[in-house]
Amino acid sequence: MSSQQIITDHDLWRQGTGGAPAGLVGQADSLAYAGLDLNLAQFASSSFSGTSFSDTTFQQAGWTGCTFVGCTVSNCRFSASRFDQSSFIDTRFIHCTWDDLTFHGSRWDNVQVLDGTGTALRGDALTGERVDFTGSGFEQLEFNNARING
Repeated sequence: MSSQQIITDHDLWRQGTGGAPAGLVGQADSLAYAGLDLNLAQFASSSFSGTSFSDTTFQQAGWTGCTFVGCTVSNCRFSASRFDQSSFIDTRFIHCTWDDLTFHGSRWDNVQVLDGTGTALRGDALTGERVDFTGSGFEQLEFNNARING
């Protein structure tokens, strides 16, 4: 089954109109998604290249070992979710809310987090080069053994 079908089915399941919970493993995706409820979705070892998400919610979602290249995420809300052991390359987060997010063992390269807000961001062994937080404000950052822009 394609990643698009799995993601669309998850949104239908969250709305109570059919579908099934998403369990995306080892898939590749380069599509655009808007206005979805991807709460509880679980993604592992999947690649997103040029994918865009807008006006989408991700609560208690997991993105473990995923790769994001050239992706755009705008006006999305992330809560109690994790992006552990994931890579973000040439990826932009615009006007997103990040509450209780983890990035343990993740890598950021040329990542823009523009005009974002949120609370409790954690990242053990997070590395990042060319990371831009312009216009963003977060209440609590807990980066341990992290190296960002330096």
